[in-house]
Amino acid sequence: MDLDPTDDQALLLETSARFVEDTLPVERVHAFADGAPLDPAYVTAAAELGWFAMFVTEDLGGGSVSGDPVTDAVLLAQLRGARLQPEPFAATNTVAAVLTGHDDLLSDLAAGKATATLAVSGDALWDDGLRAERSGPDLVLTGTAVVDDPGASWVLLTASLDGEPVHALLPLDATARRTPLECLDVTRRLEVLRFDAVRISADALVPGAVERTRTLATVLSVADSVGALDRLFGMTRQYALDRIAFGRPIGSFQALKHLLADVSLVVESAKAVLAAATRALSVDAPYAAEVASIAATYVGERAARAGQDCLQVHGGIGFAWEHDLHLYLRRITANAALSGTVDFHRDRIVAAHPRELV
Repeated sequence: MDLDPTDDQALLLETSARFVEDTLPVERVHAFADGAPLDPAYVTAAAELGWFAMFVTEDLGGGSVSGDPVTDAVLLAQLRGARLQPEPFAATNTVAAVLTGHDDLLSDLAAGKATATLAVSGDALWDDGLRAERSGPDLVLTGTAVVDDPGASWVLLTASLDGEPVHALLPLDATARRTPLECLDVTRRLEVLRFDAVRISADALVPGAVERTRTLATVLSVADSVGALDRLFGMTRQYALDRIAFGRPIGSFQALKHLLADVSLVVESAKAVLAAATRALSVDAPYAAEVASIAATYVGERAARAGQDCLQVHGGIGFAWEHDLHLYLRRITANAALSGTVDFHRDRIVAAHPRELV
């Protein structure tokens, strides 16, 4: 079961696919992975397609093509994952979805004049790796955070304040000491932010947004992985049909038939659980966070394993740096590590049913 795009959503996806093929196809993603910079015009052109406007109201220059910004964003995240597109996208839309009272910034986000990033790396978006303490009218930040887009204009940090998680929105270039960090996913640019008793205004706090940030960020990460896995499986199936050994396509061998059938089941199951999480979040269902964690747990456990099976079908060519396969496998594996670990999401599922476990 997959999400069924409306006519407007299908047009957005078709236009976006053409844009990606013209500006940053997988061939150029290889160059980006090797260290080439991202053209700033990429963000501006993507903004013109509405990539960053879905969670911004129309009076601020935003708008959703279908009236359902969550589904719009998930469909685009799948498309981007299938084409290994780098940030900004998921973080900018997540930040836009939880901001209120920041009209100028929201307008800039929708227009691509500004971008935003989130804390990533393991459970850093959710745990107490960054601490905030009150100091008069201000807050003092101590600790570290890892961000996925060092070129962003703003960062939405999660810190522990009085034992509870809170968000603080800060300009990224005025926050802390910054150190580049290597990532398994070479299409990512990670950076460590170190805060040594950095004083910020209490006005930087974003009230009441942490749970929605967690859920939306999770669903968009899962969508990216599902798109990547779907494309990887398609590549592998076609390779099994084209590769000839002993006078026959290797896909005709029984062992590979069974393996590909198993991977196909994982792909379709991943699409189904993503669709369930998307529908729950789009209507703000009370169980949306739980379903998002179920999706993250399933895809986090199964997708990387299925990707390894695709690698085995390709044989030696799949290990080559010049091949696309390793980029997809890296993306899927990194998503499972950076956007809440499987153990973290399992704990969230259990926490949703405390009485049933007594």
